[in-house]
Order: sequence, then structure tokens, then C-alpha cells
Amino acid sequence: MSEGEPELWFGKKEGGLGFGPLTWQGRLATGLYVFLLLVAVVTYSKLSITALVVAFYTMVYVFVVVVKSDVMKDRQPPRE
Repeated sequence: MSEGEPELWFGKKEGGLGFGPLTWQGRLATGLYVFLLLVAVVTYSKLSITALVVAFYTMVYVFVVVVKSDVMKDRQPPRE
């Protein structure tokens, strides 16, 4: 990895799904996401509130994965 390039938390891996956490920060973020989902399912009694909280946690987690990985690096700019 070059000096100016940020450290990637998530990326392509051998085996499994092919994509996942590469560093302890990525594993911590994934573990925290799973923990918060479990707490939300157990804590909230109404399905609508649980679904809203799970959707919010998922959006935040996906944002972290996109920012801290090279997922968008291969994306081509739109043609004019």
C-alpha cells in the first residue's frame, strides 16, 4: 500500500463470500453492527420501530463499508 493511500478496512478475500473485513477495524465494525441488530430485535416490541432501526443501522454500516473499501474504485464514470 502506498504512503498516501488510506488503509482499507474491507476488501476482496480468498474464499468465502469473496468480500469482507480485512483489518481489526473492519471486524469491529461488523461485530458492532451485528450486536446492534441483535439488541434492536430484542429491545423494541413493535415491528415497525425495529424495522426502522435495523434499516438505519444497515444504511450506516453500508456507508462505512463503501467509504473504507475499494468497492467504488472500479466504477466507471458515466459517458457523455
